Amino acid sequence: MTEDPVKLYVIVMAILLCVLSYVAYDSWKSASAFEAALERAPQEAEQMRQLASDVKALVDQLAKSGLRDGGERVLVLRVQQNAGINPSRFDTGPAPIGRGIKGVERRVTIDFGGGKASAPQPRDKLFRFCEAVERDSSGIVKTIEIKLSRATGEGSPDPGKEDRVIGERYKGTIIFGLRVVE
Repeated sequence: MTEDPVKLYVIVMAILLCVLSYVAYDSWKSASAFEAALERAPQEAEQMRQLASDVKALVDQLAKSGLRDGGERVLVLRVQQNAGINPSRFDTGPAPIGRGIKGVERRVTIDFGGGKASAPQPRDKLFRFCEAVERDSSGIVKTIEIKLSRATGEGSPDPGKEDRVIGERYKGTIIFGLRVVE
């Protein structure tokens, strides 16, 4: 290297000074970031407490409604029997939901008015049925879609005729849904 030990000593000390300067500057930046985080901590802790209580309330609501592990099917069946609606088809299963949403949407689909055992229903009865499902689930199961068509029954007018429609009964499909994280 070099034959002069003083020159070597100065070079080593200059390198050490550069390393120590970098370590001191990096420590100062970290300390500033920690001080800023410490100043924000009380507000963020309060927000976390509020969010935690909101999540706990949702979990309690879900547990109280009995909708864990597919309970929405049982709920809809019970309300449907109380309402006196006989479905021609009753399906359950997941439905695709948009990207970026974690979890799955479980759906219950009811078709009515399409057979002998399943008579068309009045609109107000269907409305009370949907309202009862949402109320009994504590607002967790939602009515997603209602498709109704007027069922005129026997003696219905031919297409294009200007006869009066007989009856106010409807057939169609009602879809209920619930989003869960799995």
